[in-house]
Amino acid sequence: MAWHFDPQSGGNNIPVDLYDKFRTQVEVFSHGRGWFPRCRLSLKFKGKFCYLDVTAEGETSPSPLARLRYFRDNEWSLAFYTWSNERYSPCVFYDGKWQGSIEQAVETCESVLS
Repeated sequence: MAWHFDPQSGGNNIPVDLYDKFRTQVEVFSHGRGWFPRCRLSLKFKGKFCYLDVTAEGETSPSPLARLRYFRDNEWSLAFYTWSNERYSPCVFYDGKWQGSIEQAVETCESVLS
């Protein structure tokens, strides 16, 4: 059986010392977007996953938006949170690729934030 790469499985645990770097990347990227500050993004990390939550203006608690799977610094896969079945569903980035940077993930999520 031939080896097959699946961007929606596997991945690497996110090094704890990179958490602040990724939070800063998302915060800096967000400040230049049209939906900021009406929507604020927050990140939570667990193993190989980075959970992207959004808090809209007037709301007190964040809502799940997407889950990123870490492979290396600029290589993540993306899954949107679907409220209809309350789980994360794999999706491609805005450029049609299965993997991209953390900034590309936020940019892909912009249609939901605008």
